[in-house]
Amino acid sequence: MSEEEEDIVRREAVHSHDSPFIGMYDRSVLLTYLGVVFAIIGIFMVFRGEIGWSVICLIVAGACDVLDGTVARSCKWRTDEQKTYGIQMDSLADTVSFVILPVVISIGMGHDDIISIIVCALYALAGLIRLGYFNVQAMKSDVEVYIGLPVTTVAAVLPFLWLAYMYADEMWATVAFDAVMALMAMLFVSRIRIVKPGKYLQYACALLAVFGIAIILFLQS
Repeated sequence: MSEEEEDIVRREAVHSHDSPFIGMYDRSVLLTYLGVVFAIIGIFMVFRGEIGWSVICLIVAGACDVLDGTVARSCKWRTDEQKTYGIQMDSLADTVSFVILPVVISIGMGHDDIISIIVCALYALAGLIRLGYFNVQAMKSDVEVYIGLPVTTVAAVLPFLWLAYMYADEMWATVAFDAVMALMAMLFVSRIRIVKPGKYLQYACALLAVFGIAIILFLQS
């Protein structure tokens, strides 16, 4: 580590201890916090009957999650404590954004039959298991290959389910929603191996998110 990087570490450590609040607030975790904020807004939008806006919030939270790792890794001055905090906070944020929010969206779409309830319960449990397992692996070493489908995937899949809800027959839309959610739950806890996306693929996903938001705004206009 260079003298300049060591100086940054010292200054960040002093800043953390001088803060009147617990937690860390450097730029390595700001996108993670922002994703949670959008997830909470998305939950409120569901209760206001604005499902389209809640889906947009889910997409934004997904973009934040895709990019926060890149931002965090660019912070070469992070201490081991900051890295551990980032790992834990990322999974806690994912729980709100990609486990709770999709379940709330499902409820807002009127999926309140017994099958939908069971599917949502299994989806939530599988998502938590996936995130807990990821944390254990990440604490051992840097994760280069994901074991199980990342929960962030729902941010790319659920917008298509919302389109089915908007334009397809209600019964078949509900069946499709439950089937896809159940499949994702199984993939969350499966042992499939997925290579961690590189920086350019992450940027491409962010651009795709912008495109998806534009389409939803157009359809709602």
